[in-house]
Amino acid sequence: TCTTPPFRAAVRLNSGVRSHTQMSFLRTTQATDFKAPSNWLQRLLNVDTANPGYREKYHLIRSWLIEFDDNGYPWREIGLDEHERVVVAGPSDENYGFWLDTNMLISDFTGELVNADYFERLWSESGVATPSAT
Repeated sequence: TCTTPPFRAAVRLNSGVRSHTQMSFLRTTQATDFKAPSNWLQRLLNVDTANPGYREKYHLIRSWLIEFDDNGYPWREIGLDEHERVVVAGPSDENYGFWLDTNMLISDFTGELVNADYFERLWSESGVATPSAT
């Protein structure tokens, strides 16, 4: 179940094209210490209902690229492996997003700022489309 207040989700999903004039993009290594499920029981217990496409992929993520909205909340995210290849990206129609399902602000993160063009290139490579507003 999504724990994000409904008004944030509605704004996020219905916003259309956004300007990058005030957007912030950050790389972080927070939440990159997941272990691979080693047996059937761990895989069974690895239930992420908000992000079914992320299941059994968290252990591959070595860094996150996160775009923040004008209020400082995560807007889009990309999980990268050790070779900077996209492992997961969200939100999408299937996945709400790992960081988007938190109440964290940009000030809660550690990391380094990244270029908007770099983020957009990897977002495009991910193949994720903007979620539908249904």
